[in-house]
Amino acid sequence: MDRAAQGHQQTGVLIGDEKNMSLSSSSPPASWETLKATDADEGEFGRVWYRILHGNHGNNFRIHVSNGLLMRGPRPLDRERNSSHVLIVEAYNHDLGPMRSSVRVIVYVEDVNDEAPVFTQQQYSRLGLRETAGIGTSVIVVRATDRDTGDGGLVNYRILSGAEGKFEIDESTGLIITVDYLDYETKTSYLMNVSATDQALPFNQGFCSVYITLLNELDEAVQFSNASYEAAIWENLALGTEIVRVQAYSIDNLNQITYRFDAYTSAQAKALFKIDAITTTAAPRWTPPW
Repeated sequence: MDRAAQGHQQTGVLIGDEKNMSLSSSSPPASWETLKATDADEGEFGRVWYRILHGNHGNNFRIHVSNGLLMRGPRPLDRERNSSHVLIVEAYNHDLGPMRSSVRVIVYVEDVNDEAPVFTQQQYSRLGLRETAGIGTSVIVVRATDRDTGDGGLVNYRILSGAEGKFEIDESTGLIITVDYLDYETKTSYLMNVSATDQALPFNQGFCSVYITLLNELDEAVQFSNASYEAAIWENLALGTEIVRVQAYSIDNLNQITYRFDAYTSAQAKALFKIDAITTTAAPRWTPPW
């Protein structure tokens, strides 16, 4: 048949089966794979052009119109938002005739460690931890997540400052425990800085703080301000006259201190004197008849 008399008899544009490819989210824009289509026609009628028909949301990709090179667009890909992209690529003749072919291209975005761990709270608080809590007491759990995959998504925890030898953290679980005895009278609160670090280069970090307050408990002895008190009195002292005032204190300072004669006080002394339970004043119980 005379082709010149017939005109262009397009035999079809062939681009092949479904294509699967992987790409790092940090790959440069000029990377990728060339899609190849063929046309049985010769010369000008055999030329093939390429374009992306569907799936190119946000212009993440572009394709060279004449050689079929599929490339990343100007903006980096974000695997955490879309781990794969499905594109429909069409090959067609220069004359835009009805004979054309398309292929589905699935692009899988590989992960790079570009996300930092994020704690569920900026500050964690444990209020009223008993000062008598023993060593190994669980205090609080902190938790951070990382959207990367593999080692880049695993986090280890560490107390950076503020523990003062009293607390440690499990690097895997984020559980903070006591490792020494606490004392409210020495220190009433702790503010610690904690980090979470992922396990792949460049070892991204996230940070939070942990605030702990202690609960004061009755664990300190009551003490008198003097080891002994002495007083000289007149033999005809009036009933109820103040003889001496004793003073005791407790570092805990939780409850009002009350006073009484101890069990070793003689019966005769108890008969002659009384002590005010609150004011700590000792006075005669009665006035002698002489």
